[in-house]
Amino acid sequence: MDWCDESGSRACVGIVGPVQTWYWTHNSRWELWAMTALALFALSQSGRAIAQSECEGAPAAWIFCTGFEEGDFSVWDDYDGNPLETNRVVPDPGPHGRAGNNVAQLVSVSGVVGSDLVKVLPGGHQRLYARWYIKFEPGFSFSTQGHVGGGLHAGARSHLGRSNFRPAGNDWFSGWFETNSVGRPFVYTYYRGMYMDCTDPNGSCWGDHFPCMIDQGQGYCTKPEHRPAAPPAPLTVGNWHCVELMMDGGQPSTSQTNASGQMNLWVDGNEIGPWTNLWFRTSSNVNLSILWLNVFFHGSHGPAGVRYDDVVVSTQRIGCATEASPPRPPHNVTVQ
Repeated sequence: MDWCDESGSRACVGIVGPVQTWYWTHNSRWELWAMTALALFALSQSGRAIAQSECEGAPAAWIFCTGFEEGDFSVWDDYDGNPLETNRVVPDPGPHGRAGNNVAQLVSVSGVVGSDLVKVLPGGHQRLYARWYIKFEPGFSFSTQGHVGGGLHAGARSHLGRSNFRPAGNDWFSGWFETNSVGRPFVYTYYRGMYMDCTDPNGSCWGDHFPCMIDQGQGYCTKPEHRPAAPPAPLTVGNWHCVELMMDGGQPSTSQTNASGQMNLWVDGNEIGPWTNLWFRTSSNVNLSILWLNVFFHGSHGPAGVRYDDVVVSTQRIGCATEASPPRPPHNVTVQ
């Protein structure tokens, strides 16, 4: 079966497989669609890999999208160049079981405590949604203290990954999806109004947890609205999970009283938030502009890493795909 360009070059792409040669001279969109599906079936039966990408024809609200089908990390913006030792693009059917699919694998190797992927997003945004699929490889330990997951950052890149200090409100804020020692998800958040573990804002101040599951209000989780009604279900090793994070800086405020920042988290489509009236910023110049996927351990960890796929950042809710996007019919071709 050949697909031939109608532009005049008559360049054809031949497909060899168990499907006999068909000759079509019609230009019907439906017939092209049928032949596209037939061609995909032929390729799958002959063992040739097909990877579909939801980034093709993505909605206008999506400001970044990758399924790692580029085969490398060229669309990312890491200073370290994503060394092969810790950052790899590897074949994996991914969350949708696609043949020929690629995913990102981040690992921690001997002498290196972590790895990451950084994307500087176009423009600055008050509200963004970030969604990705994540799989903790067999052997991964949730109990090893660290920061594994990803999230969104507002403010200068030089503040990315900073800890121990409470932001002033005119410099930065951030929120990272993570898991606790038994795999339950939460958002680890640095922002102007942080209070849970902040004995000294300038040197002994650690991120707030949303939802806060550290205690029942005795010392850390003192605001009932930040404690969960029921603990979220733990993530599991060896399975793909869909994670979506929303952050909204709210209107700049000089105090907690008028704070309007918001945050929400969905895991496998289950809503864990929202959390509202958060004091994220004091200046309108502090906007969300960086996506960060990261693997970092405070202690030693085995070779098991973390895999990511189908990463999207959007100005609107994204959601979890229930199945692979169907193939799009080719344009300006005649099937002969």
